[in-house]
Amino acid sequence: MALVISDRVKETTTTTGTGTYNLGGAVTGFETFTANLSNSDTTYYACTDNTDFEVGIGTFTASGTTLARTTILASSNSNNAVSWSSGTRTIFCTLPASKTVFLDASGNATIGGTVTATGSFIIGSADMNEADLEKLDGITNGTIAASKAVVVDANKDASSFRNLTASGAITAGSFVIGSADINENDLEAIDGITAGTVAASKAAIVDTNKDITGFRNVTLTGELDAATLDISGNADIDGTLEADAITVNGTALNTVIAGVTVTNATNAAHVSVADNENANEENLITFIEDASATGNVGLESDGDFSYNPSTGTVSATIFKGNIDAVDGDFDGTLEADAITLNGTAITATATLDTGISNNNVPKFTTGVADDDFLRVAGTAIEGRSASEVLSDIGGQASLTFGISNTNAVKIDSASVADDEYARFTANGLESRSTSEVLSDIGGVSAADASNDATALAIALG
Repeated sequence: MALVISDRVKETTTTTGTGTYNLGGAVTGFETFTANLSNSDTTYYACTDNTDFEVGIGTFTASGTTLARTTILASSNSNNAVSWSSGTRTIFCTLPASKTVFLDASGNATIGGTVTATGSFIIGSADMNEADLEKLDGITNGTIAASKAVVVDANKDASSFRNLTASGAITAGSFVIGSADINENDLEAIDGITAGTVAASKAAIVDTNKDITGFRNVTLTGELDAATLDISGNADIDGTLEADAITVNGTALNTVIAGVTVTNATNAAHVSVADNENANEENLITFIEDASATGNVGLESDGDFSYNPSTGTVSATIFKGNIDAVDGDFDGTLEADAITLNGTAITATATLDTGISNNNVPKFTTGVADDDFLRVAGTAIEGRSASEVLSDIGGQASLTFGISNTNAVKIDSASVADDEYARFTANGLESRSTSEVLSDIGGVSAADASNDATALAIALG
C-alpha cells in the first residue's frame, strides 16, 4: 500500500450518506482512479457538489472501483464526513494545503512529520547521504556502538571504546584501565624518564644492561637477591647478610667461623675470637697490634675482653690505643685516659646546675601530668591542674551573671550610651536617659519645676 498523488484524476459519484464512495467514471478531459492507483493505495481526495465539500485521505479498492473515507482532513461539516443527499458530484485527486511543504517569507520550510529521501541532504557544503545518516541513527548517548557516531552522556562520559589512536596530544583528567586509575601525578612520574637513572619523583626503569644507578635510600621488607651489591653510602641491615665474598675498601675479607679469625694483610692486624672457659665469658675478642706497624693499628688490650650473657655487658681490663670511628653507639660507660671530640680534648665531664637561677636547667617535681600548668616551687618546677591554678590565684572557673550576691553584673541593653544612668533589671543593668530617670522616679526637670512655680505665682496673683 502506497500513498499516490496523480494529476488530472477526476470521476463522478452518486454515493449518499457517509459511506464509501462508488466511483462512476472519469469526467471528460480527466482520468480514472483505476488508471493511476493500485489496489489498497491511498491518495488525497476532494469531493464537492459545488455547495458542500470534503477533503481527506481515501483508500482505493480496484474491485468495484471504490474509495473509502479513511481520514477526513477538512469539510463543510465542521471537518467531519459530509452526509451526501441524492445527486451527482465530482471526486478527484488533490494536494491538501495542510499536507503541502512550502517556503515561508524567509525561505524556510517547516515539516512536522518524517522526511524520506532516496538521495542525500545537502546543507551548505555538507552532503549527508544514507550511509552518513546511518551513523547517527539509533545512537545511545554515552555508549559506543559499531559503525555509529559517538555522543557523550549527560556527564560527558562515553564507555566501551576498544582501541583509540591519536596522532596528537590527549588531554584528560585521568585514564582508567581496568582497576587502574592513572591521573596526572602518575603520568608525571613516567614523563621524561631516563632508563638506568634514578630521578626525584620519577619512576625507575633499568637500561639495556638491566642496570640502574642513583638510588639514595632503599628500604626492603623482604629479601634482596643480587649477584653484585654496590652500596656507596651506609647500609642498615636488620636481618641477615649472606654473601660468598665481602670486600672492604677493595680488599677481600676472608671469614672463618669457629674460633673466628679475620686477617687483613694490609694493616697486618687480626681479630681473634675464642671460647673462654669461664661460664660467664664467651667469645673473647682481642685486637692485637702488629709489631711491624707504626702507631696504633686498633684496640689493644693487656687483659681479656669478657662478655656476661646474663647482663649483656662487655668489659676489658685495660684499653690502649685509639678508637677512631665514623659512627658508633655506646649503651654503657666509656672510660678513657683522654677523649677528643672533633680534634678538641675533653678534659672534664660537664656538670649541669639544676634550679631556677639564670642558666640553670629546670628540675620537675613528681606528679607533673600532661596539660598541667607549671609553677615555680623553690628550686624546682611543679605541675598544677586548672582547678589548682584557680585556687592559687583566687579565681573561679566561670562567672554567674545576675543581681544576686557574688554574681557578675552584665549590661542588659543594646543601646547603652555615654552619660546615661544605670538601672537594675532581672538580668543585669540597662541604660536610662535623664528624661527616663525622671519618669522612673516620678520627678520633673528643674526647668519644668521653675515654669510650674512661675505659673502658680501668676495664678495666685
